[in-house]
Amino acid sequence: MNLIFAKLYEEYIRKNYPAKFSITMYISIVYFFLLFVLLLPIKTFIDKQIFDDKIHYEKSSIMIVVFGQLTIITCLVYYKYIRKKHIQTLVKKYEVKKINKTLLYLIVVGTPVSLLLIAGTITVFINGGEILGHRIDGVFNK
Repeated sequence: MNLIFAKLYEEYIRKNYPAKFSITMYISIVYFFLLFVLLLPIKTFIDKQIFDDKIHYEKSSIMIVVFGQLTIITCLVYYKYIRKKHIQTLVKKYEVKKINKTLLYLIVVGTPVSLLLIAGTITVFINGGEILGHRIDGVFNK
């Protein structure tokens, strides 16, 4: 992914976009969805197996947690990639590598979408549910 981050940063600079802001937000979204892939199945498993689906969450509580996590991730990404100039290191490291712009844009768009779909699919396979009309019992179903 570091190659993609470096090449995307170069594209932002080339097109005179606000590169530091844009790359910070993109990397934050990717890390947020990676965290989502890990935490959604775990949260659903704990709710279903330990608490027997008796815990109900308020929408406001969920929104606070989600935006809190996104804010923390964004701050950490900004600190690591921009303040510590890690993105500049990546650009120098991968300056000799070439990537087709169409492929770069497909990866950039496809990564967050794929991670979101993977999170839901893993959750359904572990805890049970339905995908495209097919009922799945789940690995840890009682």
